[in-house]
Amino acid sequence: MGDEATPATTRLARKGARLGRLGLLWLAMVVALGAALGYDALASHHPQSLDQRVAAIANQVRCPSCEDETAEHSATQTAAAVRATIRQRLLAGQSQAQIEAYLESRYGPGILLRPPAGGLTGLVWVLPVAAAVAALGVLAVAFRRWRPAPAATLSDEERALLDQARRG
Repeated sequence: MGDEATPATTRLARKGARLGRLGLLWLAMVVALGAALGYDALASHHPQSLDQRVAAIANQVRCPSCEDETAEHSATQTAAAVRATIRQRLLAGQSQAQIEAYLESRYGPGILLRPPAGGLTGLVWVLPVAAAVAALGVLAVAFRRWRPAPAATLSDEERALLDQARRG
């Protein structure tokens, strides 16, 4: 009798294995997220040339005289003037935030292609993430409820009664 597993221990073993797999999946997701964030942090901190820095900022600024085009990709004189302003201000030692603030004061808030991440516009960044987390939570609860019920196990007495009923 010591070698036989009871239905309760079998269920516990299956549940433990399921929790182990779930834990491994969570661990893999955390490792992948950490690796992606680490790579992004390392990739964004390498030294860039002046031209690369001008291009990076100009890619985040709208061309003042074009529609739906960045200052980096536009061939207009206005976009060239914006790129020249960015270059001059970088040479003067200003940061990207200072340059963007200057361009915004000169051309208005519509010049920036990405909204600032603070205040009321911070909701633009937070709400989609919160909605995705909530949707994943709802899906997890739904899948847990849709899981089929475990098969009922019969005791030895019930099996004997069932065999007797089948024969008789």
